[in-house]
Amino acid sequence: MQQMTGLSIKRLQIIREALGYEVTAFASKLEYPLYKSIELGEKEIPGILVMKLMEVFSINPLWLYGKSNKRFVDISSNTAPKFIMLNEDNEEEGILMVNQKASAGYSQNIHEEEWYKELPTMRVPLPNYRNATYRGFQVQGDSMIPNIYPGDWVIGKSVPNIGDLHYGRIHIVVLKDAVVVKQVLLNENRPNTILLRSTNPEYKDLEVQISDVQELWEMSSKLTFAVGVSKENALRKELQESMSGFINT
Repeated sequence: MQQMTGLSIKRLQIIREALGYEVTAFASKLEYPLYKSIELGEKEIPGILVMKLMEVFSINPLWLYGKSNKRFVDISSNTAPKFIMLNEDNEEEGILMVNQKASAGYSQNIHEEEWYKELPTMRVPLPNYRNATYRGFQVQGDSMIPNIYPGDWVIGKSVPNIGDLHYGRIHIVVLKDAVVVKQVLLNENRPNTILLRSTNPEYKDLEVQISDVQELWEMSSKLTFAVGVSKENALRKELQESMSGFINT
C-alpha cells in the first residue's frame, strides 16, 4: 500500500510539472488548499482530489495509481439540449415541460422537432431562470424519496458538456434508452463512466458509460404535490389544478 501511495505521489509531481504549475498555483487551480501536504507525503490522496484532477485536467485515476499507461482520459461529451423552442423574437418560448408519458419517448425523439412542439411550456418570471436553458421533467418511481416523490416536477439547468458536470448534485440524465433523475457521482475506478445514485437506499447505484449520456440537466428546483406524508388525493388534485394555469399548452 505504501509503495502504491509513493508511486501516486510521484506521479502527482510529474503531472503537475508537465502541466507547468508550481505547487501553490496547482493547488489554487484545483481549489484544494491542502495539496502541498499531499505531495510532501504527509497525507494520503483523498477521493476528492482524484475527482478534481479528473475534472480540471482529465487526469486518468488508473494512471495515477499505476494501473494504466494512459495519463489522460477523454471526458468531453456534448450533453447540451438537442432542441430549443424559439419564438418570433428568437427568444426561448419558456421551460419545456416533459411529463411522465413524454419522458418514456424523450430519448428516442430527442432530435425530432415536431415531437417537441407537442410539449407544454411554463414561464417563470424570476431572475433565477434567465440566461440559461431550463427544462422540466415529471418524476416516475420512488427511487429519489424522500427528496423527490413520484409525480413531482424537477426543473433542470442545461449542462452543455460532461466536463461542466458538478459531481454530487442531482441531475436529470438523458440516456439512450431512458430519462432518470439521480445524484451523479464520479466513478474513480472507471474514468469513462459515472455513477447514478438514488436517495432511496433500497436502490443500488447505476454505472453508465459517459458516451451513453445524451443530455444533462442539473436540478435547480422542483414543483411538488407531495404535501405531507399522506399526500391525500384531494389536496394533490387541488395543487395540480392550481399549477395548470402556469403551464401553457
